[in-house]
Amino acid sequence: MAQRTENKRWELVKSYPLQYVYSARMLVLFFVLAFAITWAFLIPALAYLPEESQLPFIVVAAFGPFIAAIITIWTHKGSAELRKWMRQVFTLRIPWLLYLVGAFLLPALVGLLQFGLYRVLGGEPDFSNAEPWYLYLFSLIPTALLSGGNEEPGWRGFALPALLERFHPVSASVILGVIHSAWHLPLMNHYGTTFGWYLFNLVPLTFIFNWFYLKSRRSVIPVMLFHASTNVIESFIPTPMVVLGGLGTTMVLRGMVYWGIAVVLLIATKGSLGHDSTKSLAAQT
Repeated sequence: MAQRTENKRWELVKSYPLQYVYSARMLVLFFVLAFAITWAFLIPALAYLPEESQLPFIVVAAFGPFIAAIITIWTHKGSAELRKWMRQVFTLRIPWLLYLVGAFLLPALVGLLQFGLYRVLGGEPDFSNAEPWYLYLFSLIPTALLSGGNEEPGWRGFALPALLERFHPVSASVILGVIHSAWHLPLMNHYGTTFGWYLFNLVPLTFIFNWFYLKSRRSVIPVMLFHASTNVIESFIPTPMVVLGGLGTTMVLRGMVYWGIAVVLLIATKGSLGHDSTKSLAAQT
């Protein structure tokens, strides 16, 4: 019954002549700019610079989606709307618990589930090279600001709301997850993985990011913290061995954990990921 009600809501929304906040042209421009800005810095740096000199260019490249969102909103809606958008996505007026969930609780859940799966599959614990926990915030905060979390104003702050105007949350998550994965293509060798396995990892993580963004009252700050934590938690809860006969790398194990969490969230929210499909309709009536 609940699922039929949700489906009827989506049928009603799709049949109503909505005025989109973000036009299709804006959405396309955002994605084109996000790729162009990032790859303009990333590809030459990875191709021609020694590894020790690449980091500044990777940091700048990570701002591509954020810069793309700024340019897109400013050119299509003006500076007043850009300031309004900035206030919304960076709002601090959210429950303090959301900051703790993004910075500590969700990453701890991911790290412990991955470690538990690693042990079940035969991996041996080895904390000899693990970072001490008192350095966690010193690793998390720079990563949130410069190397991962800084993507979120673009992906979650702009692209997700624009996609949710047109697609069901499940479809929007798949689309954004695939595009976000493709945006990372130049880094596959740097990460030591393939695009297929990266896609296996990032698509379910996109479901989790989207759910957390919607739960965070559309503030990207908790999601920036969580995004950063997914980049650093392996240094504190390591799974160094390759299990599953050579298949179970860190990327694969993490992807399995993300899929498990994503499925739980989809079941718990009946596919909505916390998005109220009637709000857009109510705003137009």
